[in-house]
Amino acid sequence: MIPEVVYSKYSQAMFDIATEQQKLDEYGRELKSVRDTLRENPELRKFLAHPLVPQAAKKDTIRQVFADVLSPIVCQFLYVMVDRRREAAIAEAIEGFIDLSRAAQNIDIAKIRVVKPLSAEEEAKLVASLESMTGKKIEPLYYTDPSIIGGVVIQIGDQVIDGSLLRQLRNMKHSLLNVNVTNEVTDEK
Repeated sequence: MIPEVVYSKYSQAMFDIATEQQKLDEYGRELKSVRDTLRENPELRKFLAHPLVPQAAKKDTIRQVFADVLSPIVCQFLYVMVDRRREAAIAEAIEGFIDLSRAAQNIDIAKIRVVKPLSAEEEAKLVASLESMTGKKIEPLYYTDPSIIGGVVIQIGDQVIDGSLLRQLRNMKHSLLNVNVTNEVTDEK
């Protein structure tokens, strides 16, 4: 794991530029695209991180892969990381930028586990409810998890809201096993 100090100054610098230019959303979308591309192409990430690959080849590869979809400032951000031999930390620097951007825009991430994908209407209602509850804008991340049987499990930061059928069944089982059941025998004639 790359120490935070290695990439945090790059995250902060990019965040400062985006804030100054009022382009947090635009640069955030572009950087997420780079992050996703690196996640989907481990060979590209290895190539960029390899110490024996010349910097010019790395920058040329970045230009070929991303130049048509990224603004010049975001490309320059990537080039600076290559020039300073921090290319192995590009994904982490991007995550740092995203975290700073979310905090500045009062956005929380909600990790939402469901049995099957929700409809667009259900997603909208759930997000609106969470935003009302937290007082923050919510960025939902949906996960399909058949083990919860039904309902939904939501995690926002350290808070977990477990509305799953699995939890309800466990609570019912626990209640049934812990109740002192007394059988009364009555003489009825």
